[in-house]
Amino acid sequence: MADDQFYKSFSEKQLTDYGAARRGKIERSRLGILHAAITPPGRLLEVGPGHGTLALMARDAGWAYHALEASTTLVDVLRKKGLEVTQAWIPPLPVPDQAYDVIYADQVMEHMTGIDGARAFTSEALRALKPGGVFFVVVPDYLKERTFFWDVDYTHNFVTTERRMRQLFNDGGFTVERCVRSIGVSTGLMRDALAAGALLVNVPGIDALSRYTGTADLLFKIRKNLFETLTFVARKPK
Repeated sequence: MADDQFYKSFSEKQLTDYGAARRGKIERSRLGILHAAITPPGRLLEVGPGHGTLALMARDAGWAYHALEASTTLVDVLRKKGLEVTQAWIPPLPVPDQAYDVIYADQVMEHMTGIDGARAFTSEALRALKPGGVFFVVVPDYLKERTFFWDVDYTHNFVTTERRMRQLFNDGGFTVERCVRSIGVSTGLMRDALAAGALLVNVPGIDALSRYTGTADLLFKIRKNLFETLTFVARKPK
């Protein structure tokens, strides 16, 4: 598949005003989690920056920002926003040893080709981080999403759960300092309530009903808004 076609469906997607506002809130929330562990100034490398929502916030916060992106289309979008982007498929990470204070990967690990890819990405992050640096990783929780984990994105390959990720980081030489479960920006009891509500859009037969009623896209959007993620702060030893 040509690089200019990879993730074409994502790069062409236009967020509604509500979607853009929600995305902004989520990115600010995650940046807050990061800043509780490490603060600028410093060098931040984002792998898979999407349309650059986090990038602009990180740069405004004082980080020296650099991104790695595989899609030619998204690289062009990001460079037009004045962002420093290198086109690359990862792993490996085409960066020097101990070059960054933070490596930020929001919903990237699940796209690795399997266990070997996930281990290689983790190993490369350890190499590229300075001692004491942070590997900031956001992944879906497969134990909640189940079949939607596969349906939401055809490039999902590596199954991500809290236990599997903790094992991966431990074997990779990192110390997990924090794991935050969230749906959007909701955590704790509010997250639990939303997770319970998600059961209503996963009752047996609802997919068939949505096809007959022409509401399959609406059902997908509801499930996407109730998507649960795990945010990890993993530290490279000093």
